[in-house]
Amino acid sequence: MKTVVVALMILCTCSAFARQEQPKPLATTVSFFDVLDLPARIDEPKLERTSADQVLKCALANRSGEELIGLRLTLMFVDGPGNGRITHLTWNEAADVTAYSIKTFEFHPPLKNQTKSASIFLGIDEVIGRDTIWRTVDPDKLLRAYARGQHGLIPKVQRLANEGDSPFRPIGPPLSRKP
Repeated sequence: MKTVVVALMILCTCSAFARQEQPKPLATTVSFFDVLDLPARIDEPKLERTSADQVLKCALANRSGEELIGLRLTLMFVDGPGNGRITHLTWNEAADVTAYSIKTFEFHPPLKNQTKSASIFLGIDEVIGRDTIWRTVDPDKLLRAYARGQHGLIPKVQRLANEGDSPFRPIGPPLSRKP
């Protein structure tokens, strides 16, 4: 009976060590600058370093009644407090999110040599819907001011018709009337 108990303890201990050997990717929290007039919001963004590249894991919420199909995002790296060195990166991502829903994503920013910065900030520059495109006016200035602690900014958003991606656009030349 004692040998069975010892054998079970050894098996349990070995399986616990096997599970602990897998390295977890390093995750860095990212501060998100929310523009209330945009239909998209990002929740719990984290930048994880894997062996191949870096991945931005987050949840994307659609606050509009229109399906979203893409985003233009900006990551800003602030290397020091106050007037430290600031670098930023802007890229586009496809993101299919139905109206009034939330979905998790893994975005792949084209980061080559990310410095170990003190703070990382994320903003949405543009949201592309099936029928509408929402653009933040001066997104770089807004995100830079937010990174410096100016949290009371009210951004302006332009709203444009999306004529290229709308499923209801006419096919062919417009019809004309003959007298």
